Amino acid sequence: MPQVVSLHAGEGSSLPKAAIPQAVLVTGKGVEGDRHFGRHPDRAVLVVGLSAYQLAAQSGIALPWGALGENILLDLDPHGLPEAARVEIGTALLELTTVCTVCDSLSVFDLRLPKVLYGRRGLYARVVRGGLVRPGDPARVLAPQAT
Repeated sequence: MPQVVSLHAGEGSSLPKAAIPQAVLVTGKGVEGDRHFGRHPDRAVLVVGLSAYQLAAQSGIALPWGALGENILLDLDPHGLPEAARVEIGTALLELTTVCTVCDSLSVFDLRLPKVLYGRRGLYARVVRGGLVRPGDPARVLAPQAT
């Protein structure tokens, strides 16, 4: 079963975001302690897969975890999931909403990075149910909610 590799939050605008070694509280507003907390409910949490870091590495760009601005790093590629998929992580339930755009802030690591990760950086999620998330927690993928 896929699992959480690492957790990140940052109050400033710099990258990489700091690692959170223990549990993080995820609420409807996002990850507590993160600069995006409370800003946009459909983009409350940024979920990134190890595949984004592997893509960068294949282009010769070595990145520390947290460099992509993620809150939750999974050993699962969220881009391979169906639209509006729900992912239960720890006691939290997230619903994937939109692809995270690749902004120029990633250029601080390498000018090629925005192009390399275009459309593959990660996915934003809204919080369906808040809860605690820890490194190593399983990430259980659920079918999208029927409308």
